[in-house]
Amino acid sequence: MKLLLNRQAKAKSTSQMLLILKNSCILLIGFLVLATSFVHAESVTTVNGVPVSTQRYHEHYQLLLKTHPHALGNPKLEKRLAKRALLPLVRELVLRQEAQRLAYNLDTLEVHNPIKSLKQKYKTVASFEKYLMQIGETEYSLRLKHWLSALTYQLMEMSGSLVVSTEEVKAEYQRQLPQFKQPEKIKAYQVLLKLPNQASAEQVNQVFQRAQDLHKKLLAGDNFSILVQRYSEGALRSRNGDMGFVKRGDLIQNIEDELWRLKEGDFSIPLRTRYGWHIIRRGQSIKESQKSFEQVKDYLKKGLHKIKYRQKRRSFIKQLWAKSQIESPIAIRY
Repeated sequence: MKLLLNRQAKAKSTSQMLLILKNSCILLIGFLVLATSFVHAESVTTVNGVPVSTQRYHEHYQLLLKTHPHALGNPKLEKRLAKRALLPLVRELVLRQEAQRLAYNLDTLEVHNPIKSLKQKYKTVASFEKYLMQIGETEYSLRLKHWLSALTYQLMEMSGSLVVSTEEVKAEYQRQLPQFKQPEKIKAYQVLLKLPNQASAEQVNQVFQRAQDLHKKLLAGDNFSILVQRYSEGALRSRNGDMGFVKRGDLIQNIEDELWRLKEGDFSIPLRTRYGWHIIRRGQSIKESQKSFEQVKDYLKKGLHKIKYRQKRRSFIKQLWAKSQIESPIAIRY
């Protein structure tokens, strides 16, 4: 009797294990089918009957799996990655088809290529590839982003979405009026006799005596540029002490105050700063002025174009998206 009960218990246990194994297999097959639909979503995703690129989708999707290893085996997260890889490719077809409808020649599209500057920045192939891995992009997908942005701008302009009226430009001019005010500027020159860091009182006095000697030479009629070339110790020596045109706030306060006090052609007494002793000469000046509307209207119009592009870009693509017949195993929307 006991032996019979043991056999029945073993049979029941085996049956339960087989049932669990069967259910696990069903779940595994279901998961594999679902995961496969994400991985190969490109094979059945079309825009108005045109399929997206299989190779480009697969490359980006595999990179995203590497950058998001925790997503592997999680259907919800894998689906997100599939959408991320798929959306730019669908958008590309939507925009290409709109360009074709408008008879726009894509060969004339000017696009900034980010790859060259990035490779110069990261120098080695390994560091550049590491950067791409960090941002979850392939070299192609990064180029595609810039291409899509440039094409969207061009198509929006052709459709009239970026039209800027003269009234809008004038209103922007009034809003930015203070920025177009040009302050008074003065051409400045200097002779600099440097002081060492943490100079002693004796060193300060020695350099001051040399500065006084130069000042006396100027009073006696010596040429300022020649004295710069002979005695100045600053980086501007090769430029005859030319500091360029400066405005209020560009110079150390005591140098600035003296420069604005001088008349054109006059030079200062020796002035002390943390850098050393300076003798400043005032050159020609540019009076304060206001840029006219005509001078800045093109600049303002270009800026308003960019603002409208940022504001209307999403709605523009969304409208094109809605007009397109997009078929995909993944529910995608812009």
